[in-house]
Amino acid sequence: MPISRTKNLQHKAYIPSSARENQYLMAKIPLTDALITQFQYLIYKNKENPFEKLYQYFADTFFAINDKYALESTQFIANDKFARVRFSPEKFTAQTKQQVLFLYNPKYHTSRNSFFNGANRAKKITLIFLANGEDIRGQSAQFHRLVTKALTDFAQETNIALSQIRVSDHQHLTYDLFAKNKGIEGSQAHKFRAIADRYLADNLVLPEQARSLTYAVVDFPINARIRGLVDLDENIQKRYNPLYSLIADAFIGAAKNQNLNNGAVIANGLVPIIRSAEDENVVTAGELLMLGYNPQHTSCGYTCKWNSAKLVDSIQLIFVASDQDKTSHGYGKFVNNVEQALRVFSQKLDIVTEKEEIMVRLHQHIGFHLA
Repeated sequence: MPISRTKNLQHKAYIPSSARENQYLMAKIPLTDALITQFQYLIYKNKENPFEKLYQYFADTFFAINDKYALESTQFIANDKFARVRFSPEKFTAQTKQQVLFLYNPKYHTSRNSFFNGANRAKKITLIFLANGEDIRGQSAQFHRLVTKALTDFAQETNIALSQIRVSDHQHLTYDLFAKNKGIEGSQAHKFRAIADRYLADNLVLPEQARSLTYAVVDFPINARIRGLVDLDENIQKRYNPLYSLIADAFIGAAKNQNLNNGAVIANGLVPIIRSAEDENVVTAGELLMLGYNPQHTSCGYTCKWNSAKLVDSIQLIFVASDQDKTSHGYGKFVNNVEQALRVFSQKLDIVTEKEEIMVRLHQHIGFHLA
């Protein structure tokens, strides 16, 4: 095989044909004093729910504009809860004290809901746009363009400055690393080009100040076989330390051998939220664990957070791409390195590939202000 052909293959990742696609756009608008003053006539200070009519006005305006652009799956949130979106064969929406979780299949499910408490003034309004259809990744630029038109209309209708609206575009591909071992045939090739580059090919230019982040999250279930790999500590407060140490050592060792130097091991029951940041940071916020990464930094190392006294159902293993992991082709080589690291990790733990799952979720995000 010619050398050029071999090099090109290195930059393509082949993932199972059963991979699941998601895309959603999130717009955040601060509920400033100026905005409150502008709509003072919709606020009833002496009532039990003083902000009810204000939120309802924004929601009604939002949904009317969505109808104009035939956007079927949209969510209005004004309760300061963190929104998460995942693929699911069944449609389900769940709320916790800090989160709103949307589970759905883009091919079949649509939904429209509002979440707010008129008794409280929220810090911000969050607008969610969930993609629908079959070719989510192929149609992502068209969906992005449609959403930004809807947001521009919403800003005009409500007299909100475009500079106050921050938009983030989130795209996921989720698959079992060992799908082929379970009889899933076929694969799909991806170069995993950066979102801005893919959109440019569709004549959609994103703002220069846009910040992007690419990473992979692996859900690693802790079953009875895994628990039996080590003897648990007799000290109840350190009981699962040997188990988590075994997994972390195997994971980090395999990752570093593939020159993957940014990531985390999370086994404390918290939900890891990975975001772009100027400096690396780890912040616990209730049920959320905020992990900040600067993609310009190539060797942030691995953060390990676990509770030695608590057994979790699954551990989150996280790889974060640096700018150095992006080639002229995209992030395909990074994805191949992630997969190779996970295969070595799986061998170390004797994973039964025909029965056990290593679910990989590849994330590509980009965020910017509308103006």
